[in-house]
Amino acid sequence: MIEVIKKIVEDEIKKMHIAELGVVTSIFPHSSESDGDNYECNVRLKYRDLELRRVPVATQHIGLANIPNVGDLVLVTFLNGDVNAPIVIGRLYTDEDRPPVNKEEEIVYIPPYSKSSSLRRIYLEFPGGIIFSITDDEVSIKAGRTILKIDRNGDISIESNAKVNVKANQDISLSANNISIESRGKLEIKSGATAKLEASGTLDIKGALVNIN
Repeated sequence: MIEVIKKIVEDEIKKMHIAELGVVTSIFPHSSESDGDNYECNVRLKYRDLELRRVPVATQHIGLANIPNVGDLVLVTFLNGDVNAPIVIGRLYTDEDRPPVNKEEEIVYIPPYSKSSSLRRIYLEFPGGIIFSITDDEVSIKAGRTILKIDRNGDISIESNAKVNVKANQDISLSANNISIESRGKLEIKSGATAKLEASGTLDIKGALVNIN
Protein backbone atom coordinates (compact mmCIF):
# COMPACT_ATOMS: atom_id res chain seq x y z
CA MET A 1 0.00 0.00 0.00
CA ILE A 2 2.82 2.40 0.91
CA GLU A 3 4.55 1.71 -2.41
CA VAL A 4 1.36 2.49 -4.30
CA ILE A 5 0.92 5.79 -2.48
CA LYS A 6 4.58 6.61 -3.08
CA LYS A 7 4.16 5.93 -6.78
CA ILE A 8 1.07 8.15 -6.98
CA VAL A 9 2.91 10.99 -5.21
CA GLU A 10 5.91 10.66 -7.53
CA ASP A 11 3.65 10.76 -10.58
CA GLU A 12 1.88 13.87 -9.30
CA ILE A 13 5.19 15.60 -8.56
CA LYS A 14 6.36 14.89 -12.11
CA LYS A 15 3.27 16.69 -13.40
CA MET A 16 4.14 19.82 -11.44
CA HIS A 17 6.25 22.58 -13.00
CA ILE A 18 8.30 24.54 -10.49
CA ALA A 19 10.64 26.68 -12.59
CA GLU A 20 12.07 26.64 -16.11
CA LEU A 21 14.57 28.59 -18.18
CA GLY A 22 13.20 30.19 -21.31
CA VAL A 23 14.07 32.55 -24.15
CA VAL A 24 11.89 35.58 -24.92
CA THR A 25 10.48 35.44 -28.46
CA SER A 26 8.02 38.39 -28.45
CA ILE A 27 7.21 41.27 -26.09
CA PHE A 28 4.02 43.17 -25.25
CA PRO A 29 5.13 46.03 -22.97
CA HIS A 30 2.17 48.50 -23.20
CA SER A 31 3.91 50.92 -25.55
CA SER A 32 0.83 53.06 -26.24
CA GLU A 33 -2.11 54.36 -24.21
CA SER A 34 -4.45 52.84 -26.80
CA ASP A 35 -3.12 49.26 -26.70
CA GLY A 36 -4.34 46.41 -24.48
CA ASP A 37 -0.91 44.99 -23.70
CA ASN A 38 -0.16 44.49 -20.04
CA TYR A 39 3.58 43.90 -19.61
CA GLU A 40 3.82 40.38 -21.02
CA CYS A 41 6.00 38.33 -23.35
CA ASN A 42 6.08 35.05 -25.24
CA VAL A 43 8.69 32.60 -23.94
CA ARG A 44 10.08 29.46 -25.54
CA LEU A 45 11.16 27.02 -22.83
CA LYS A 46 14.81 26.12 -23.16
CA TYR A 47 14.54 22.41 -22.39
CA ARG A 48 11.02 21.66 -23.62
CA ASP A 49 9.40 21.92 -27.03
CA LEU A 50 6.90 24.48 -25.77
CA GLU A 51 6.29 28.21 -26.22
CA LEU A 52 4.29 30.00 -23.55
CA ARG A 53 2.10 32.88 -24.75
CA ARG A 54 1.46 36.21 -23.06
CA VAL A 55 3.41 35.39 -19.91
CA PRO A 56 3.10 38.14 -17.24
CA VAL A 57 6.41 39.71 -16.21
CA ALA A 58 6.92 40.35 -12.50
CA THR A 59 7.98 43.88 -11.52
CA GLN A 60 9.96 45.08 -8.51
CA HIS A 61 7.60 48.01 -7.99
CA ILE A 62 4.21 49.10 -9.31
CA GLY A 63 4.86 52.05 -11.60
CA LEU A 64 8.22 50.63 -12.77
CA ALA A 65 8.60 49.14 -16.26
CA ASN A 66 11.61 47.46 -17.91
CA ILE A 67 10.34 44.75 -20.26
CA PRO A 68 12.82 41.99 -21.27
CA ASN A 69 14.32 42.08 -24.75
CA VAL A 70 13.65 39.48 -27.43
CA GLY A 71 16.38 36.85 -27.01
CA ASP A 72 16.82 37.37 -23.26
CA LEU A 73 17.24 34.30 -21.09
CA VAL A 74 14.56 34.42 -18.38
CA LEU A 75 13.49 32.39 -15.36
CA VAL A 76 9.87 31.28 -15.45
CA THR A 77 7.98 29.96 -12.44
CA PHE A 78 4.49 28.43 -12.34
CA LEU A 79 1.75 29.19 -9.83
CA ASN A 80 0.86 26.00 -7.94
CA GLY A 81 3.02 24.11 -10.43
CA ASP A 82 0.49 24.75 -13.22
CA VAL A 83 2.09 25.10 -16.66
CA ASN A 84 -0.88 27.26 -17.65
CA ALA A 85 -0.03 29.85 -14.98
CA PRO A 86 3.53 30.98 -15.77
CA ILE A 87 5.24 34.17 -14.57
CA VAL A 88 8.60 35.59 -15.67
CA ILE A 89 10.42 36.43 -12.44
CA GLY A 90 13.88 37.38 -13.64
CA ARG A 91 16.55 37.59 -16.33
CA LEU A 92 19.90 35.83 -16.41
CA TYR A 93 23.25 36.53 -18.06
CA THR A 94 24.75 33.94 -20.39
CA ASP A 95 28.19 33.18 -21.84
CA GLU A 96 27.26 35.38 -24.81
CA ASP A 97 25.42 38.13 -22.89
CA ARG A 98 27.77 38.85 -20.00
CA PRO A 99 27.29 41.53 -17.34
CA PRO A 100 29.14 44.85 -17.54
CA VAL A 101 32.35 45.10 -15.54
CA ASN A 102 31.36 45.79 -11.93
CA LYS A 103 32.56 45.50 -8.36
CA GLU A 104 30.97 44.83 -5.01
CA GLU A 105 28.80 47.74 -3.77
CA GLU A 106 28.56 49.24 -7.28
CA ILE A 107 25.39 49.78 -9.29
CA VAL A 108 26.35 49.68 -12.97
CA TYR A 109 23.98 50.13 -15.89
CA ILE A 110 25.47 49.78 -19.39
CA PRO A 111 22.71 48.62 -21.74
CA PRO A 112 23.80 46.67 -24.83
CA TYR A 113 21.57 48.67 -27.18
CA SER A 114 22.16 50.59 -30.38
CA LYS A 115 21.73 54.39 -30.32
CA SER A 116 18.13 55.54 -30.77
CA SER A 117 17.06 59.14 -30.23
CA SER A 118 13.37 58.19 -29.99
CA LEU A 119 13.69 56.09 -26.82
CA ARG A 120 13.61 57.25 -23.20
CA ARG A 121 16.43 55.23 -21.62
CA ILE A 122 15.48 56.35 -18.13
CA TYR A 123 12.29 58.27 -17.37
CA LEU A 124 11.07 59.29 -13.92
CA GLU A 125 7.87 61.26 -13.35
CA PHE A 126 6.73 62.18 -9.85
CA PRO A 127 3.32 63.24 -8.48
CA GLY A 128 4.49 66.83 -7.95
CA GLY A 129 5.18 67.19 -11.67
CA ILE A 130 8.99 66.87 -11.60
CA ILE A 131 10.26 64.87 -14.61
CA PHE A 132 13.77 63.43 -15.06
CA SER A 133 14.57 61.95 -18.47
CA ILE A 134 17.66 60.46 -20.14
CA THR A 135 17.81 59.76 -23.87
CA ASP A 136 20.80 58.94 -26.08
CA ASP A 137 21.01 62.66 -26.95
CA GLU A 138 20.38 64.53 -23.71
CA VAL A 139 19.61 64.60 -20.00
CA SER A 140 16.71 66.81 -18.96
CA ILE A 141 15.04 67.83 -15.71
CA LYS A 142 11.70 69.60 -15.75
CA ALA A 143 10.22 71.22 -12.65
CA GLY A 144 7.16 73.36 -13.10
CA ARG A 145 7.98 76.04 -15.69
CA THR A 146 11.73 75.39 -15.68
CA ILE A 147 13.71 72.93 -17.85
CA LEU A 148 17.40 72.08 -17.50
CA LYS A 149 19.01 70.23 -20.42
CA ILE A 150 22.50 68.80 -20.98
CA ASP A 151 23.13 67.40 -24.43
CA ARG A 152 25.59 64.62 -25.28
CA ASN A 153 28.20 67.18 -26.35
CA GLY A 154 28.10 68.78 -22.90
CA ASP A 155 26.15 71.92 -23.86
CA ILE A 156 23.86 73.14 -21.05
CA SER A 157 20.66 75.13 -21.39
CA ILE A 158 18.22 76.44 -18.78
CA GLU A 159 14.79 77.67 -19.86
CA SER A 160 12.38 79.11 -17.34
CA ASN A 161 9.11 81.00 -17.24
CA ALA A 162 9.54 81.28 -13.47
CA LYS A 163 12.02 83.10 -11.22
CA VAL A 164 15.67 81.99 -11.24
CA ASN A 165 17.77 82.78 -8.14
CA VAL A 166 21.49 82.05 -7.78
CA LYS A 167 22.81 82.51 -4.25
CA ALA A 168 26.04 81.51 -2.50
CA ASN A 169 27.42 82.22 0.97
CA GLN A 170 30.92 82.05 -0.54
CA ASP A 171 32.39 83.24 -3.86
CA ILE A 172 30.84 82.86 -7.31
CA SER A 173 33.16 82.79 -10.31
CA LEU A 174 32.20 82.91 -14.00
CA SER A 175 34.79 82.29 -16.72
CA ALA A 176 34.26 81.92 -20.48
CA ASN A 177 35.59 83.08 -23.84
CA ASN A 178 32.64 85.44 -24.17
CA ILE A 179 29.87 86.34 -21.72
CA SER A 180 26.66 88.09 -22.76
CA ILE A 181 24.03 89.44 -20.36
CA GLU A 182 20.82 90.87 -21.79
CA SER A 183 17.77 92.19 -19.97
CA ARG A 184 14.43 93.03 -21.61
CA GLY A 185 13.71 95.28 -18.64
CA LYS A 186 15.78 96.62 -15.76
CA LEU A 187 19.40 95.53 -15.20
CA GLU A 188 20.93 96.29 -11.80
CA ILE A 189 24.43 95.44 -10.52
CA LYS A 190 25.13 96.35 -6.91
CA SER A 191 28.06 95.78 -4.58
CA GLY A 192 27.93 95.90 -0.80
CA ALA A 193 31.63 96.84 -0.72
CA THR A 194 34.09 97.83 -3.46
CA ALA A 195 33.40 97.36 -7.18
CA LYS A 196 35.75 97.26 -10.18
CA LEU A 197 35.04 97.39 -13.91
CA GLU A 198 38.09 96.80 -16.12
CA ALA A 199 38.78 95.97 -19.79
CA SER A 200 42.05 95.11 -21.52
CA GLY A 201 40.69 96.69 -24.69
CA THR A 202 38.03 99.27 -25.44
CA LEU A 203 35.40 99.90 -22.76
CA ASP A 204 32.15 101.34 -24.10
CA ILE A 205 29.44 102.76 -21.87
CA LYS A 206 26.34 103.87 -23.75
CA GLY A 207 22.89 104.94 -22.74
CA ALA A 208 20.20 107.50 -23.43
CA LEU A 209 21.42 109.11 -20.21
CA VAL A 210 24.59 108.11 -18.32
CA ASN A 211 24.92 109.19 -14.69
CA ILE A 212 28.23 108.68 -12.88
CA ASN A 213 28.22 109.62 -9.22
